[in-house]
Amino acid sequence: MGDRGDILQQCFARVGAEHGFSNVSADWEGFKEFKATWRRCSESAELQITDYMMDSGVELITDLARGIFGRMGRGGAKDIYSERLRQHFLSPEFIHRNQPLYLKRSRNLAYRQAGKAQDLGSLYQDLLDTGLVNKVPDSYLTWTKGDNRQRVGYCSVIMRVVAVSRVLDRIEVPSYVSSYVLYHELLHLQNGLRFGSYHDREFRERERVHPYHEEAERWLRRIVADPQFR
Repeated sequence: MGDRGDILQQCFARVGAEHGFSNVSADWEGFKEFKATWRRCSESAELQITDYMMDSGVELITDLARGIFGRMGRGGAKDIYSERLRQHFLSPEFIHRNQPLYLKRSRNLAYRQAGKAQDLGSLYQDLLDTGLVNKVPDSYLTWTKGDNRQRVGYCSVIMRVVAVSRVLDRIEVPSYVSSYVLYHELLHLQNGLRFGSYHDREFRERERVHPYHEEAERWLRRIVADPQFR
């Protein structure tokens, strides 16, 4: 990691100097999610950068540094990802290199589409066949290990991983509930990285296109409140 650590330090020190920071320390960190953290004090900054970017090269690491220092309030764009970075995240090279590591770091995944009562792969195909979603290359669908009732679905947009809570994988729960949750998360994948709210008005309007939107929402409220799902 030595050479790649030196490249990271050099890129961030150079960009930090452009933003008024005379003392910059940057290290790779094995976060589960794609993220960076930082502490700043006067003209000093300490940063931990996701190691998913470790093999991305000087230009892209520099783009990330510019976005981060911009978010830190020393001038520059507030959107952390440049267009070049966005295209990098969409590349097969990035996803093939990093998705397996993301999955390895995820502890609450069952790593399978087929459940006891429902199959996420079949539900995905139904959504494709009806034209509700477009195919997302290299997407990974799985049930969770736990029965989370509050967060029945989540996704990593960058890693293209969608997880649906096992609490929905029951005979008594209609399949359209899982379909709706899966649809919601796939919309996020299709939208890609966005600056601002992920659940804006446009997203909510698209969400309501699902033919069982109202019925599924009622079921989700029941699952949260009903003791049998605990």
